[in-house]
Amino acid sequence: MKRKEITLLTDYQGRFGSRHNDQPYRSGMNRQKLGKYFSHWGWDTRFTPFSAVDFADTDQRGRVYLYTSSEDQDYYYKDYIEDIVFGLELADALMIPPYKYLRANNNKVMMEILREHSGLSQLNAPKSWRLGTLEELMDVIAEIPFPCVLKTASGASGKGVYLAGNPKDLINKARSVSRTRNLRFEARDRGRALKHAGYQRESLYRKKFIVQEFIPDLENDWKVYVFGEKLYVFFRPILNGRGIKASGGGYDNYFYGREARAPDGLFDFAWSVFSALSIPHASLDIAFDGKNFYLLEFQAVYFGTAGILNSEHYFQKEKGVWQPGKNSRDIEQVYVESIVKFLNHVD
Repeated sequence: MKRKEITLLTDYQGRFGSRHNDQPYRSGMNRQKLGKYFSHWGWDTRFTPFSAVDFADTDQRGRVYLYTSSEDQDYYYKDYIEDIVFGLELADALMIPPYKYLRANNNKVMMEILREHSGLSQLNAPKSWRLGTLEELMDVIAEIPFPCVLKTASGASGKGVYLAGNPKDLINKARSVSRTRNLRFEARDRGRALKHAGYQRESLYRKKFIVQEFIPDLENDWKVYVFGEKLYVFFRPILNGRGIKASGGGYDNYFYGREARAPDGLFDFAWSVFSALSIPHASLDIAFDGKNFYLLEFQAVYFGTAGILNSEHYFQKEKGVWQPGKNSRDIEQVYVESIVKFLNHVD
């Protein structure tokens, strides 16, 4: 069988992907193991830095690329990664996952756009409003039911998530999270208003955010990872002192695998969402109010993997029933198998 080649794009420190309990700390996945597992499935791997991508090479059509992302402070380097990945997609390379999912990584506004664009009911609840300025919030605030949830566009582990009890509370919280302070710019803009009659000053609150319908009486949510046909699940309780946030409560406080108290229908709902996204793996945050399931957030690239390391079992559907299987806890193996399965389907 003819061997094929796959390129893994690495960051400026040579890292690829994210791996819970990596050694050394924050070093990503083990590149040697990735190469070994891909080789087992007939794929030769090439690790290439983002900065070494040659856009003068016009023969990118059909080449297969995987890539890492970044959670660097203020996302400056992630912004650069987006340029490279989008450029390769424009050159007709096969980017896994497609650029739109990188754009949605730690970007809740883009995540909401993907929900709306999908037209699929399992991706479109709870209702959200995506907003670029405080002024845009004022235009729609009469539509928003209270209490509601305010989320900054970026942020993980429950950061940037707030409950607003009434319009005044929401406006105050939105004003705080969206403030774009630049004293020199603001002084110049005040000058423009004095000089030019009818001039409308720029907003002082231009950090994007979303407002989301509040689901009452939740005591927890579930994080579900889907890799290929395997589901890894953990139960995240809302701990005292964390308000409405289950995320970020600490991995030692979660319940994994068969201990995750998964309600009937959770795995089928997670699978329906995953199947709609057409990607090799995903991280899904799911809530259940006793009647309906809600997809709170999702990620398709560069998400945590603690649920794989901490779970004794994964779940896979066999003859119409979700059955537990013994988990190897080998993140690189699970990752590679999901990619290979996806590529086999693409082929």
